Amino acid sequence: MTKHHNDAPADTLEELESVGERLAQWVGANPAVVLGIAGAILLGAASFGGYRAYSHSQADKASTSLARLHGEFVAAMGGKASEVEVPEPANPETAKAVRTEYADKYLTLAKEWSGTPTATLSLLGAGEIFAKLGNPDRALEVFLQASEQAPADSPIRAVIASRIGHLQEEKGDFEAAARSHETAAAVPGFPLHADALAQAARCWAEAGKPEQALAIYQRLKSEAPDLKLAPYVEARLQEIEARSSTSPAPAAQP
Repeated sequence: MTKHHNDAPADTLEELESVGERLAQWVGANPAVVLGIAGAILLGAASFGGYRAYSHSQADKASTSLARLHGEFVAAMGGKASEVEVPEPANPETAKAVRTEYADKYLTLAKEWSGTPTATLSLLGAGEIFAKLGNPDRALEVFLQASEQAPADSPIRAVIASRIGHLQEEKGDFEAAARSHETAAAVPGFPLHADALAQAARCWAEAGKPEQALAIYQRLKSEAPDLKLAPYVEARLQEIEARSSTSPAPAAQP
């Protein structure tokens, strides 16, 4: 029989907010990854001197355009253009109007640099704005488009997958969310690898897939034994583990 935890919604919300804060802190602490990945990838792909110079110039132009747009957005929201964090205006209508305007600008920039890392990052920016505007369906659509363009081994792919997972949770599609969190965890070098695994385990449990949840939980205990999970999440996974250990073994076939 499934146990009901009265504190589940609150604990789950705290867990999501905690991971979201750590994700934002990591992105903010790695501007070279977020704003400079375009140049790095394009330069790495260059093989000839003339093309290298051209791609270097284009990469610089692309990343500069994105950085300028971000600065304009921050300034329009009432902050300093040099700041990474986007402030929240006191007037909700101002915030809505500015976000609506800049969501379109990020999409336009993504179209202008279609097929480049800058387009991926522009889509990421647009998706974040749509989420803030309370339009999760549009945000998810844009994030999925960004995911298709992001290199499989890029930290940006992990960031996008994580955001997709949280939006899928909001829609109640926990199985899809679990897979998205697993995608984030599988990206080499992603600093929130353990957090992504924890989110995947929790989502598998919410999806009614205890075997998948248990497999990831046991892997998590091995790879990150010091990770502190939200009490509700920990209790839910421990319950699944205990139930599994007491389940009778299947009868042998004659």
